[in-house]
Amino acid sequence: MLMQQIKVGVIGCGRIAQQVHIPNYIENPKSKLEAICDTNQDTLTEVAETYGVKNTFADYRELLDSKLVQAVSVCVPTRLHSQIVVDAAKTGVHVLCEKPLATNLDEADKMLEATAKNRVKFSVDLNLRFLPNHRKVRDYIRQGRIGKPVFATAQLITTGPYAMNQEDYGYETQKRIGCLFDSGAHVVDLMLWLFGKPSEVSAYLSTHMNGIDSDDAALVSIKFESGLLGEVFVAWARIFNYSATERSRQIEIFGTRGNLASEIFGPSFQFYSVDSVSCKLRGKIKLTPGKFDPKIPLEAFNWSYKQEINDFLESIAYDRKPSVSGKEARESLRLILAAYESYREKSVISLS
Repeated sequence: MLMQQIKVGVIGCGRIAQQVHIPNYIENPKSKLEAICDTNQDTLTEVAETYGVKNTFADYRELLDSKLVQAVSVCVPTRLHSQIVVDAAKTGVHVLCEKPLATNLDEADKMLEATAKNRVKFSVDLNLRFLPNHRKVRDYIRQGRIGKPVFATAQLITTGPYAMNQEDYGYETQKRIGCLFDSGAHVVDLMLWLFGKPSEVSAYLSTHMNGIDSDDAALVSIKFESGLLGEVFVAWARIFNYSATERSRQIEIFGTRGNLASEIFGPSFQFYSVDSVSCKLRGKIKLTPGKFDPKIPLEAFNWSYKQEINDFLESIAYDRKPSVSGKEARESLRLILAAYESYREKSVISLS
């Protein structure tokens, strides 16, 4: 028996909505894209025509009041997340919110309170958790395949807003708040998902592009309650060749009995253990879980978005918790905010 399609809307029709949310809702048989919303009329008209969406709104409150949708994706700039999520929850609409969760913890707490009080499903777009290579690495760590994790480092260099026209840099970087807020949201979440609660954080931030007010490079050191030491490096750079930055997109974990290295955007990971017969014969082993071709960039990454959308829809259909909760996204935000505080205060910040 086929489940009834969930009627969804998308609030904010920018790049992430057009590349991820809108097409994946249309392709998923569990959902029907019923409405879209954007304050820019030209964008709204263009997207509606491209995807054949009949119901369009310039004001998200009118979309929510229309009762056309059961769920929405919130794809507006981070500074606008909190109020929209709260208003959606008050109207009984389930929410998938883009990362990062909010600009501060007060906003995040209002979102969590509203969604819990109104019993709506609330998930955050941290799609990297759905990649099979990261899930395998998490399993290997929990199984003790590399002994006790001692040190982990994660790097991510992307073009970010610098892929756009130079006249758009200022606006786009302000919209994203900073590289640590934007790119760091994914990487920090992976670190917490893999290693648990952090106890201390310190950070260095810098800006290398002229005319930019926010950070476009960040180095963050983290101590976890388990004793593991972690380091996160994220940056935006005008390097358009995907393979040229290949080694900058991975998370590597060293343990007392071996090590793991997982590609941030998938699909593969590497494994070595002193206890493995295969590793003794072959050295470090490269593994690609799933049916992905390692030679096709971003195939697995795009697939992870499909899984995230599907997980959100199933959480509504089967009345279960989404795999990525707002509460978990708050913990990532808490660490990122502490990193900014560390940079301002030039001190180590306690998170215990």
